[in-house]
Amino acid sequence: MTAESVGEDLSFETNLSLTTLAVQDVVYKGEGNANIVIALPHERRVIRFRKSLPDEVSPDGGKTRVQREVWYARNVVSCFLGSYAQIPQIVRCDAADVARLSDAIRPHRPEKRQHKVITDTYATKFPDYTFLDLRLGIDETVFRSHSTFCVEIKPKQGYLPKAERKFPVCPYCLNQYAKLRKEDIAARSNYCPFELFSGAEARMKTAVKELLRSPQNNLRIFKDGVVVYNQESSLNDLEDVLNEWLRNAASNERARRSNIDEFCSLVYAALTRPFAREQLEESSIACCNFLLSANQAPTFCAEPDTVARAERYLRLAGKNCNFNGDELPRNSVLERIRNMQQLSYVNTNYIYGIYSDVASSLNDDTIYDDLMKLRDETHVSAIFHALPGKFMNAVIQKTKYMKEVNSEALLESNNVAREYDGNSKENSASSKCILSSNVKRIVVNGDFTSQIEISANLDSRRLFYGDTSLHNQKTSDDDEQETNMQIIAKHLSMLRNYLLFATARDCSILMTFRELHPENLSKVPMENTIKLSEQLYFLSSVRVSDLDPKSVHSIKKHRQRDVDIFDSVISLLEDVDDCQRNDASNNTV
Repeated sequence: MTAESVGEDLSFETNLSLTTLAVQDVVYKGEGNANIVIALPHERRVIRFRKSLPDEVSPDGGKTRVQREVWYARNVVSCFLGSYAQIPQIVRCDAADVARLSDAIRPHRPEKRQHKVITDTYATKFPDYTFLDLRLGIDETVFRSHSTFCVEIKPKQGYLPKAERKFPVCPYCLNQYAKLRKEDIAARSNYCPFELFSGAEARMKTAVKELLRSPQNNLRIFKDGVVVYNQESSLNDLEDVLNEWLRNAASNERARRSNIDEFCSLVYAALTRPFAREQLEESSIACCNFLLSANQAPTFCAEPDTVARAERYLRLAGKNCNFNGDELPRNSVLERIRNMQQLSYVNTNYIYGIYSDVASSLNDDTIYDDLMKLRDETHVSAIFHALPGKFMNAVIQKTKYMKEVNSEALLESNNVAREYDGNSKENSASSKCILSSNVKRIVVNGDFTSQIEISANLDSRRLFYGDTSLHNQKTSDDDEQETNMQIIAKHLSMLRNYLLFATARDCSILMTFRELHPENLSKVPMENTIKLSEQLYFLSSVRVSDLDPKSVHSIKKHRQRDVDIFDSVISLLEDVDDCQRNDASNNTV
């Protein structure tokens, strides 16, 4: 992929000058499964390096990947999150500097993470969200405190369609059983994302309290850019942090409860304040390609009797999630993230059925590159997908017997121009489908069957879309090719939807606060000011991070995680059930 292929509006620099990394001037910030983050304290910026296994070196040093990440942030994520998401800068580092950096930060890295290393020389640079937004341009004299505190929360999945609420427990709470079985945690957390996303003040504050009690990987507190409370900390550490932050030096139980209540009130205010004012940019091409109604039939990763057993054990355990909730304040960060999850939601097991059939022909270029070639953001009737021949042929093999399609449900318009390159060789030129202005509603408005149903439909030579009746058609070679093209576009759209949903599910919210002099309130933006009491005011900013496009092959890992969750739920709850039976038997004796 070249810089020109992603659109002139991106203005990617193809000859970036080297960024000098002076090891003594950088600080290890942290890492997840995919990235290592280092801070540049003098600039109040961070650099995110992709890490990988030592033998997985990118041939271009990661240049293609970072270009894709910047494009995705600008043209997809920003459509949903507005100013909560910042567009990163691409940096290019010297390989020798990267090697020295790797050696310098190794002692600070968790041992379980060290099997992956930094191999790419291209990286992305962001503002350091653990400090206030520099664009606020506030004079230092307005602040009462010299310190800046930041709370990072990973809210996780806060949306689940009613049809998929098979269990009384949400996906996050189910995953606690798998973590417990693997001994990643000592006890299950009582935090539930549906409490945080509920929109109800009392429930949201309770969710924040549960995160404080059991941070796991879902809550961290920073002071001046340095972690001071996380899953490795004790409650005494938390007490010290909140005493300093909220200026309450008392150490009695009443004061501690007061600090926690004030903390929860502050976080609640930040999560529900409409910091972003931009409207959802439904007119942009990238956004249109994700705003597709994915009403797929719910499927599960286990046999029906296994699902029934898991459901029974969960209900007996008495752990229920409350899926009901109020409306979140419009343009609040939680409302934006929940909308992003809802608009792009696709069931994991459903999407795995699509993925497993064509996995050998899939890569991230297939998923993202043709989307990046869409240049005209005002004409949705432009090329919808440039479909790589290898992937196209794989899906055609799966769907070549499908003869009956409701063309009205597919296109909702007769004003359609189609262009098809009939070359069936794997390395043939990309095939294109030119669609009408109704492209947003293409195919995906109807229910798409599960993988088992797909096989059945292949045998019966039928594919159902929506609630409209099937129209028998005479099928010529052109009609069959046309049908195949629509199914391919459908598959790619659904894969993209799922990967966007996964990004929205795994993102982080960073809420930054610094205490103000009450007499200086007129000198700061009121929309960024949070009041806790007559004498306690904070200037705040809210940003969202961890928004990189997911790899299509993460679908396999997500599917396996769901299988592990089912196994863990049944195993652990069966053990509890057996213990209860034994206790009852012993008491009877």
